[in-house]
Amino acid sequence: MKNTLIRFAGVAAVASALMFAQTPAPSDQTQPPAGPRWNRGQMFDRMAQRLNLTDAQRQQAQSILDSARESSKPVFQQIRADRQALRQAVKTADNAQIDRLSANLGTLTGQMTATRTKAFAQVYALLTPEQRAQADQIAAQRHDRFMRRHQPAPSPAPGENQ
Repeated sequence: MKNTLIRFAGVAAVASALMFAQTPAPSDQTQPPAGPRWNRGQMFDRMAQRLNLTDAQRQQAQSILDSARESSKPVFQQIRADRQALRQAVKTADNAQIDRLSANLGTLTGQMTATRTKAFAQVYALLTPEQRAQADQIAAQRHDRFMRRHQPAPSPAPGENQ
């Protein structure tokens, strides 16, 4: 009786594990994975709604951001290529190559940051004083959430065991 119960429990455990281990059937839709990169339009729409942008402001802002995105495409492609080369340099332990690629990535990342920041500055200039206050408040809230999530763990008091 005990062996039968153990076998039944074992079979049930294996069957449930197999059931949960199966991958879902692929869908017919070829939809990209969810994430900030794919929801760029939704993020813009949500921000435009929160700031209560007019249609004219919305069109101008979208034009500015699209232009910045287009102008930064070559830099983004170079960043992608350098990151791939950096992964290869790690595998070959080529320190000189790692140093060169890392420095180049720093420069390219700075260029991307400058392009994005200039675009956001142009969009910010389009806003009314009330919209700017709202945008500043949203930015402060996002910063606070980020800081709460990324603050270091408290260290133990002196004399406490770890």
